[in-house]
Amino acid sequence: MRDIIDLNYDWKFKKDFFVEDLSQPITENYESVDLPHSFPLIPFNYLGELYRGYTSLYKKEFYLDKKYRGKIMNIIFEGVAHVADIYLNGKHIGKHEGGYDRFGFNISKYINYGTVNLLEVIVDSNEYSDIPPFGNLVDYLGYGGIYREVRLEILNREHLKNCFLDCFDINTNILSCDIETSVNTGVVDITIYDQEKEIYQNSFLFVQNQSSFECILDNKKLWSVDSPYLYQVKVKLVINQEVTDEIVINFGFRDIKFTKKGFYLNGSPVKLRGLNRHQSYPYVGYAMPRSAQEKDADILKYDLGVNIVRTSHYMQSKHFLNRCDEIGLLVFEEIPGWQYIGGETFRQNTLNNVKAMITRDYNHPSIIMWGVRVNESPDDTDLYRATNALARSLDPLRPMGGVRNFKNSEMFEDVYTYNDFTHDGGEKVVLKPKRVKKRVPYLITEHNGHMFPTKRYDAEPHRIEQALRHFRVLKASSHNTRISGAIGWCMNDYNTHYEFGSGDQVCYHGVLDMFRIPKYAAYVYAAQQEAKPVLEVLGTMNHGDYPASQIDSVYVATNLDFVKLYINDIYVNTFYPDRKSKLPHPLIKIDDFIGNRLVEFEGFTLYEAKLAKKIFRAVSKYGLNLPLRYKIGMAFLMFKKRYKFNDAMNLFYKYHSSSASYKFAGYKNKKLINTVIKEPVKVVRYQLNLDKIILEPDVTYDVTRVMVTKLDQNNNILVYAFDPIIVETEGGIDLIGPKEISLQGGAAGFWVRTNGKSDIGTVKVKIKNQILTETIKIKLR
Repeated sequence: MRDIIDLNYDWKFKKDFFVEDLSQPITENYESVDLPHSFPLIPFNYLGELYRGYTSLYKKEFYLDKKYRGKIMNIIFEGVAHVADIYLNGKHIGKHEGGYDRFGFNISKYINYGTVNLLEVIVDSNEYSDIPPFGNLVDYLGYGGIYREVRLEILNREHLKNCFLDCFDINTNILSCDIETSVNTGVVDITIYDQEKEIYQNSFLFVQNQSSFECILDNKKLWSVDSPYLYQVKVKLVINQEVTDEIVINFGFRDIKFTKKGFYLNGSPVKLRGLNRHQSYPYVGYAMPRSAQEKDADILKYDLGVNIVRTSHYMQSKHFLNRCDEIGLLVFEEIPGWQYIGGETFRQNTLNNVKAMITRDYNHPSIIMWGVRVNESPDDTDLYRATNALARSLDPLRPMGGVRNFKNSEMFEDVYTYNDFTHDGGEKVVLKPKRVKKRVPYLITEHNGHMFPTKRYDAEPHRIEQALRHFRVLKASSHNTRISGAIGWCMNDYNTHYEFGSGDQVCYHGVLDMFRIPKYAAYVYAAQQEAKPVLEVLGTMNHGDYPASQIDSVYVATNLDFVKLYINDIYVNTFYPDRKSKLPHPLIKIDDFIGNRLVEFEGFTLYEAKLAKKIFRAVSKYGLNLPLRYKIGMAFLMFKKRYKFNDAMNLFYKYHSSSASYKFAGYKNKKLINTVIKEPVKVVRYQLNLDKIILEPDVTYDVTRVMVTKLDQNNNILVYAFDPIIVETEGGIDLIGPKEISLQGGAAGFWVRTNGKSDIGTVKVKIKNQILTETIKIKLR
């Protein structure tokens, strides 16, 4: 049987590598670190030259029992940014180029059994032109370090090398297993479990090291977005009636097709709505453990309500993909790259990435398409004919895509995946597919993003406009059956090179900020789900945040049936979404803040009330310099109602008061579900929230996100609050990042991690004259 020894704790790290450091004892000059680890740690913004790349040294001592003598010993790295030179006990094991793929080496002949071994890894994070995605300007950082897990894989000589699972015909109950073994003869035992219940078992004799077997089930359940049903497939290698190896794979039966009429999952049309994801985090770049990767998938699925994510622009953590399998989040995975194609070494590394991506992630049912072009690169017949041919040889079932930003590109893939940045706030929203590429399946893979960067603390009209731009693209794509869907740019803000971003080396392109705190645009996506009620008013109703203090309308992102508006607890009107829209839940536009109150409380006729509303809107826009038609209307009403000028002005301010209380009540099936109140701030308070209060370190440390918010009396975030705070941790947790930070847009986020020192940790946040405290329980290994 195979054994796994994880090597993620208690590494020794030296930021500057010198040749003479190799094979030398570990001294006090080394820092103790755990994996995942990133270097350098960078500030939130204004990074300067910190990201430009370093060559550093990692050392790890480990003991290996003599019982493993004679076994095959592999060292496996899940991800190192971006060049790794591996040494064991002073011997060079191998070198790997590329920051996003799993790689490993056989170290059997270099191991010392029954004593201490010294593993050394030289990590070079410089941006070399032969290693994708580098070679030209890149609009994101590559960071550095051993930022994913490392393990020893201990195998018998007779072992399983690969197992790829398929269902070639979804109308059958046949699971096909392509298995590669290290020996030419033996028996493969396959057992399939449904929710831990054994539903299939069979043994197959094989006489070559690559074999295919068919497992015929009595019935099956399909994997889908709404019901991500997974089976557990256990494969054993049996030699001379002894089990020598075993692997377990989660598998989902599903059928995927991209057509000229859209995307189909298990024969049913599914309009794809999604976001691109960068795997980066504040301060530590890519270096976050399993729970943070899983949390991002949960945020996309459950908080943002999307059904697809694109792994822009590289392969991402196995933990993220595993979670996508579990929760039913579709994935478009692609190789590293950004606009640039280099020479022969670059091209070979690109082919290596295609192979590494597909072989590592083949069995994920969530992955519905492979991206086999460098993002937004020019056409290259030889390279992309080769990447597509290689991909099809490795996976004959999944469709291929390759993201472009230009029309009528040479196409070897199955789906024309196009970054459509047509929408700039004007009438044009998305291009018609036939104007980009005729007669092929079509998917929008980026929109918005850099077209309208938005911070959470920008002026309110700006933040609303970002939401409206995302809404317009989602709406337009939902109305065109030729468009399989639209994947927006992007999930969260991210650090970048100084040539990009907002001058502080941050791209504020996300619908979430870097700490995964939502902007208004996030709720446009969240409202498309059915799993939980969403009612978000896109605005604070503070007139002074708008030009000329004029609020003509407010939008509500909701998946409820209708919204009732009350002003100062008096009913105004009921508002509904556009029933003609093909988007599941379009925004509700509220553009009447008077309703029937002029009739009910002021004695106006319906005609007089309608005329008065028009005049009120004109006064809001023009002040007293009204166009003639409004002056005539105003004179008519004043004469009819016997109003003096002050009476008319008092009536205007009565129904346009900046001190009014606005209540938005959302209903589903005629039942009140949620209420949002917007009114002047009377009381402020601070709140401390953790994603979880129980941490469970296992093969790596565990983390949780902490958020501090400043709220009003109705639990609305005070978006223009920038209060400084001091963060302290005690016991079994450490802070990730600086301890002195400020609220940004009324909220601050940070992560804490376990340190192995105690089973209890405490977070303290000092803000003004208050101390907010939360206790975390830790399940020690």
